[in-house]
Amino acid sequence: MLLAGRRCIFWPMACPSTNASPPAASPAEDPPRWRLKRRCALAPGQLLQAYAALAVFSAAIALPFGWHGLWLIPLWSLLEITVAGALFVVYMLHAADGEQISFSPEGQLAIEVVRGLDTRHYRMNPAWAHLERGGPRKDRLWLCCSPLRVEVATQLGAGEKRRVERELKQALAARQACGAMAATP
Repeated sequence: MLLAGRRCIFWPMACPSTNASPPAASPAEDPPRWRLKRRCALAPGQLLQAYAALAVFSAAIALPFGWHGLWLIPLWSLLEITVAGALFVVYMLHAADGEQISFSPEGQLAIEVVRGLDTRHYRMNPAWAHLERGGPRKDRLWLCCSPLRVEVATQLGAGEKRRVERELKQALAARQACGAMAATP
């Protein structure tokens, strides 16, 4: 399915179901939401202005040499501008990378992961979901539920990642406690 140029993959809930459904958010209560995105130094418009300035500067230096018969310098300038343009396109494609984690109105844990042009949506039952740390320095964070494992907070520093981990654990524990209370007769 294509939506606005992005490929969207929708995953069904991959966690075992329980008799008691997760508690739904009340209309007055705004469920917690985490937007975990990269902090970009340049907006897309600023990036295009920087590229245009680089291209004009490089051409202003290279073209007089070309007029005097030294064609190697304008060719080198063209190569330089092309490589810089390709790198800027890669930067712009990944400027919006990140994750959004929230609880849906039905009470499920909804995760949206954006990597370049690829957007993936996951849903988990918060009664079965948990956080795991991993990697060589225990610096990676995954939301896990049965066989599904989604890496989150990939764009954050260590301090921000610990804060998000603490907040997610508290939110999951609160949802699991509410679900356990709803399941008891």
